[in-house]
Amino acid sequence: MDQGERISVIQAIFACDHAEAAKLSDALRLIEASPSDTIAFQGDPAEHCQFVVSGTVGLHALGSEGQYTQVATVEPGEVFGAFPDPATHSVEAVAQKAVQMLVIGTSQLRELSREHAAVASGLAGLYAEQLRNVIGRLAARVTLSARGRVFGELLALGDASGTISPAPVVTALAVKAQTTRETASRAVSYLEKRGILVRDGKEWRVTSPRMLEELAI
Repeated sequence: MDQGERISVIQAIFACDHAEAAKLSDALRLIEASPSDTIAFQGDPAEHCQFVVSGTVGLHALGSEGQYTQVATVEPGEVFGAFPDPATHSVEAVAQKAVQMLVIGTSQLRELSREHAAVASGLAGLYAEQLRNVIGRLAARVTLSARGRVFGELLALGDASGTISPAPVVTALAVKAQTTRETASRAVSYLEKRGILVRDGKEWRVTSPRMLEELAI
């Protein structure tokens, strides 16, 4: 990512002008993570804010009986970590795809937001939009069938052309959809039989995102 692209990304995230984005750029570090990398462990100190530029991050909670449940997904343009004060990670953050993040210390971001109204306003808008998205995703999990949640996860994993790369592990797909591996496997097989999904080597391809979207309702 060159400096011009970096400034543009920061402007998009914080909804600020070029001058404010340039100030933020000096304080933000670009971090990358490979698929399945653990970015933060549940129970560890949380002293940074991570702004996702590309890829997705799954937030998993470890239950009392040792089972992991995915509680949220952080998409590009969204943030996770601690703000306005350092805290403790209540979930485990794992890269679902190759991830690029802009990272800044919690205390440093708090000071910048106090000194620059545009930064504070951008953060407020970012968190408000992210809360709306999270509530929408939670509502979908409550109202969709287990199979519908699997279809929804496949939609979210695909790029603009419908390509899902790398190919998801069915067990991991089931965890994300909060269902059993058997249910996820049957859902995938159903899509293959209808020609909506093609599994080829290391990637999957959704041939008709529109049909898959209709099935995910």
